[in-house]
Amino acid sequence: MIQSTLTKRIEFSASHRYVNADWDEARNREIFGPCFQEHGHNYLLDVNLGGRVDPVTGMIINLYDLKQIATDVLEEFDHKHLNVDTPYFERLIPTTENLALVLWRKFRDHPETQGVKVVKLSEGNNLWVEVHTPQGTSRASKEKEEPAEALVTRQYALMVGRHFPASPSDVWHLSLDVTVRGPIDPVTGRVTDIAALDELVNNQVLQRFSGINLSQHPQFASQPVTLSTLAQVLWPHLIAVSGGQLDKLKLHDQRELTLEYSVVPQ
Repeated sequence: MIQSTLTKRIEFSASHRYVNADWDEARNREIFGPCFQEHGHNYLLDVNLGGRVDPVTGMIINLYDLKQIATDVLEEFDHKHLNVDTPYFERLIPTTENLALVLWRKFRDHPETQGVKVVKLSEGNNLWVEVHTPQGTSRASKEKEEPAEALVTRQYALMVGRHFPASPSDVWHLSLDVTVRGPIDPVTGRVTDIAALDELVNNQVLQRFSGINLSQHPQFASQPVTLSTLAQVLWPHLIAVSGGQLDKLKLHDQRELTLEYSVVPQ
């Protein structure tokens, strides 16, 4: 039996605000900051399906059918105010994490997309959430086996030098993806505090390393400057994330090379 995966991407727009009905306005503003105000996003949804490749059609699912299913699912959310116009967020805070989980459930409950493996929901270009179907989940147990965690990724720009003496060709324009894994907090609807993560990355990475020549940095005195060694140096600076746990780092350079780095607990 040939197994494969297929990813469908579709864009939609929605507005929302983060608000916990049990808190007063001051508490909501303190916890959610600007997200307490009504605002909107152009979301990008990636639905990854796995399954048997039909020997006759050569497909997991008819692509036209998948497009129609995705369109039908998003009809409830597209150009809607999530807090007001949908029944899913009467008490649930419509964070990106919770919205991704709701969409995962919608696809998981549809007979033709029960093989959903990953739902990835991007809120702009530098923030996205992934919800993965637990491994070994069968269709019969789909209602019991829900994802226990979500992954939140934030992307940052980092510019560093690599050699001494430096030349223009030695400047690295990098993108740094920081991924945090953890359960969705039922009180805040978040895996991690993005504002706190931004502050951590700014203080521990951008201010320490951006704009400098790494070959002159003490932490590279006995090792070459590569994507691998840079990720290894950055990891301990980011381990103290606020909520969840640091899952992985990805570094992308301007030549479209990508390195993924993580530390497996002993």
